Amino acid sequence: MQSKSNAKKAVIGACIALFANMGMNSVFTVFLPSFMATFNVGLEEISKLTLAITVGCAMSFICAAFLMGPIMKKLPPRMIFVLCAVFAVCYCGIYYFSKSPTWLVIGAVFGGLVLSLGTHAMGVAAITPYFGTFGAKTGITVGVVLASASVGATVFSFAPYLMTAFEGNWRPVFLVIGAVVVLCDLIAFFLIPKTPKQDAAAADAGAAAAEETPGLTFGQALATPSFWLVALGILFLTIMYQGLCAYMPTYLSSFEGPVANASSSMQGIMQFVGIAFVLFGGALVNKIGVKGLILFASVPLALGVLLYALVFPSLAVVWFAVVCSILCVSGAVILNICSTITPVLFGQKAMNRINGIYSGGIFWGGAAVQSLILGAVIAKAGFKGGFITAAAIGIVGMVLLFLALALNPMKKKA
Repeated sequence: MQSKSNAKKAVIGACIALFANMGMNSVFTVFLPSFMATFNVGLEEISKLTLAITVGCAMSFICAAFLMGPIMKKLPPRMIFVLCAVFAVCYCGIYYFSKSPTWLVIGAVFGGLVLSLGTHAMGVAAITPYFGTFGAKTGITVGVVLASASVGATVFSFAPYLMTAFEGNWRPVFLVIGAVVVLCDLIAFFLIPKTPKQDAAAADAGAAAAEETPGLTFGQALATPSFWLVALGILFLTIMYQGLCAYMPTYLSSFEGPVANASSSMQGIMQFVGIAFVLFGGALVNKIGVKGLILFASVPLALGVLLYALVFPSLAVVWFAVVCSILCVSGAVILNICSTITPVLFGQKAMNRINGIYSGGIFWGGAAVQSLILGAVIAKAGFKGGFITAAAIGIVGMVLLFLALALNPMKKKA
C-alpha cells in the first residue's frame, strides 16, 4: 500500500513540476512580437531574438545528453526540482531587468537548464522507480506526466493577457511566472518521496538485476545505426514542430483584423489540443504500435505546416488557423515516440539513459537548430519558405525513424 501511495505522490509531484517548468519556457515565442517592439527588432533581424531559443535549447541538449546521468547519480529527483526553482529565479529575473536582446540570450541559459532538468527527462525519471507498481498502466502514466508539461505550455501561453494588469508591460509578467514556478517546484519537492538509501547488498543485487535485464548496454546501442537514425529522426521532426511553434505567433500577428488579435492565443489553442494528443498517444501505442505512432505524429503535422505555408494566406480567417493548429499539435506525440521506440530498438537495460538523450537532449537540440535553419530561411524567403522547409525536413525525419526500425538491433540479437 505504501508503494502505491508513494507512486501516486511521485506522479502528482512530477506533473506539478513539469506543468510549471515547461510552462515557463513556453512563453518566449508568445512574447516574441512584444520583444521585437521593445528592442526595435525587425523581421530581417529576428535572429537576434531567436538566438535565445537556440542557446536555451542547446543548453537543454547539452545538459540532457551529457550531464543528466552524473547529476542524477548525485541528486535525487526532488532535489533537482529545487535546483530548477533557483534557475527559474535567475531566468525570470534576467528577463525582467533585460536591456537588450543579449540579456534574453543570457537568461535563456538558465531557461535551458530548467527545460532539461525540470521537464521531460526529469519527469519520467521521477516516476521510473514505480514502474513496477503501475504495471500495464505504465504507458498511460507516462503519457499523463508528459501531458502535464503540455498543460503548463497551454496555461502559460495565455500569459500576454496578464499584461492587461500591467498596462501592456511584459516585464512584471515574468516576475509572476517566476513565483509560480518556484511554488510548483517546492510543492513537487514535498510530494515526491525520498529516494531510499541502498545498503551494499541491495546495491549489488540491483546491479546483478540490471545485468540480467534484456537489451543492449548504452555503449552497444551507440554502436548501432538505429541509435543515430533515431537521433536524426527526432531531431528533424522537432525542427518541423518547434519551428512552427516558434514562428507562428509572429506570422499570425503580421495579418490584420481577427487573425492578428488571435495570434497571441493561437499557440495556447495548439497546446491545449496537444494535451489530448499526448494522452491519446500514450494509450494509442498499444493499439497501433510505434510505426503507427510515427505516422500519427508526422503526417498531420506536415500537412498543417504546409497548409499554413500554401493556403492560409489566401484564407486569412481565424477558423482556418485553428484547423491548421489542430493538425499541427500531433507533433506533441514526438515525445511519446522517444519513450516508445527506445525499448523496441534497444530493450530495457539502458532505457532511461537513451530515452533521456532522445526526449531531453535531441528533442531540444532540434528546437535549438530550428531557430538557426528556419530563421535564416524566413529572413530570406519569408514565412512561406520557412514553413515549406520545415515540412520537408520533418518528412525526412519520419523516413529515418522507419529506417531505424527496419534495422532493429534487438531483432538481430534475438
